[in-house]
Amino acid sequence: MIGLFVTIIPLSLSAVTAPDSRLQIRYIRQGDQKYIYLRDVATYYGMECFVWKDHTVLSSKYSKLIFYSDKRSAELNGVSVSLLFAPFTRGIQSFINYADFLYTVDPLLRSAALIGQKPKVIVIDPGHGGKDKGGAGTHFAEKNIVLSMAKKLSTLLQRQGFRVVLTRNNDTTVSLQQRVNRARSVKADLYISLHANIAADKQVSGVETFCMTPAGTPSTYSNSPSNNKESGNLFDQNNMALAFYIQQGLIKRTKATDRGVRRARFYVLRNVNCPAVLVETGFLSNRNEESKLNTNWYQNLIVRGIAEGILRYHRRLIHQ
Repeated sequence: MIGLFVTIIPLSLSAVTAPDSRLQIRYIRQGDQKYIYLRDVATYYGMECFVWKDHTVLSSKYSKLIFYSDKRSAELNGVSVSLLFAPFTRGIQSFINYADFLYTVDPLLRSAALIGQKPKVIVIDPGHGGKDKGGAGTHFAEKNIVLSMAKKLSTLLQRQGFRVVLTRNNDTTVSLQQRVNRARSVKADLYISLHANIAADKQVSGVETFCMTPAGTPSTYSNSPSNNKESGNLFDQNNMALAFYIQQGLIKRTKATDRGVRRARFYVLRNVNCPAVLVETGFLSNRNEESKLNTNWYQNLIVRGIAEGILRYHRRLIHQ
């Protein structure tokens, strides 16, 4: 049941800085959570708001955001994004959780929400290796495919002027802690972990990009929030922006099924001390996708999509 009292949140430096200091966003409480008015969010960004029973659309000349009522899913500028909490509609008003405003929407629509300087050192982490082959399809192992893609991505990014460091350059066993230590030792500005997926349903296909779950919120495959704040949570807004632009680049290049930007507390995402993502580049359990993942032409599409996402993120930081 929604509470009867409406409170005002002045947008200040401790939350988000409004272009107009007089602007305020209203919220209601549902249990221990704050849900804010999507109409006020639209006003904040200079957008129009259209509320229907099952979804709400915020739109402007530059952006279109679609929120689905009672579902933890949204489409933000054409990319599927898993929300932290489900939005809902009551009459002519619709609401999203305050955490989704801060950690999902704001990083994509307002460059000033991001922190830090433009990245110079990028660590690429090909998952698994050595004794750990990762997932396996009918013919190919994850550890080999992601290493091949990591080397291609490294070459592309070096041509753009970045210093690139791989957590492994060959088929060796590297622990999760060693991967994190490597990123810390080179003072990485970005951390990109590459993987390939496996599913019991062999028809499942597509790409997805994970970033760290903010403290106090549930991961995509959970309904239970965790209040633990990890090193990776220092970059919650940047993590989201980086994951979004990489996912956008992947979909544009590969035309693969968009499985979206998702949240997780994977070890490397929790423990690195820079913005980080984990990219699932496709499903080895899907015969067609497995075949493509082992080809140079498709790997090149994947790494170009990732590189374009990194460059888009880089430009956002320049224009803060």
